[in-house]
Amino acid sequence: MIKAKSPTGEQRLTVGKIFYDKNIKQIVYDVSFPEKEIWVQRDTILYKIVNLKVIGKQRIPAGIEFSIYNLVLNGNLNDYGLKKTKFTIRSVEKSDNNVISTWEPPLEFKKYFGDILLSIVDQKLNGIVFKNNAGEVVSRQFFRNYISVNGLSFPQEIYRENYVNGQKDIELTTFTNILVNDLSGENKYDFKIPAN
Repeated sequence: MIKAKSPTGEQRLTVGKIFYDKNIKQIVYDVSFPEKEIWVQRDTILYKIVNLKVIGKQRIPAGIEFSIYNLVLNGNLNDYGLKKTKFTIRSVEKSDNNVISTWEPPLEFKKYFGDILLSIVDQKLNGIVFKNNAGEVVSRQFFRNYISVNGLSFPQEIYRENYVNGQKDIELTTFTNILVNDLSGENKYDFKIPAN
């Protein structure tokens, strides 16, 4: 379930099921509310499908590699997958059980990105802050209520704030009935995008 609130106060609720296969690297959102539709994410493109017809397509900023599903299944959530990028740790601060690391982009990315700050509490990703190249916060996420599913630590809530032109967009994603290696929705994992 995703609850979202725009800077203008508009609220949205989206409910459905999510299917992800780390080998196919495709996320399928089977949305049941507010409208019955399928969203399919491949890399940085999100397809919106209604009645087996693509009715929309949009570019999204983060690719599959940085999705919560891919990060958890590959054991990369604690560093948000940054160890496998060209970002490097510039500093680490520790306070009680909270460790905050500051990651800086490589020189060739500094005109596009700023630092990324990670907060680890009790060896789990607690929060992440993304900054632009001017040092301003553009997004922050908080990961809450971890549960163990087949030995994997998965947050049941992700709270996200995005800042655009001084306005804040808020989103709360809640996960329930998390299954790993579930074959009951097998036809959804490799959903084929219809050709129009």
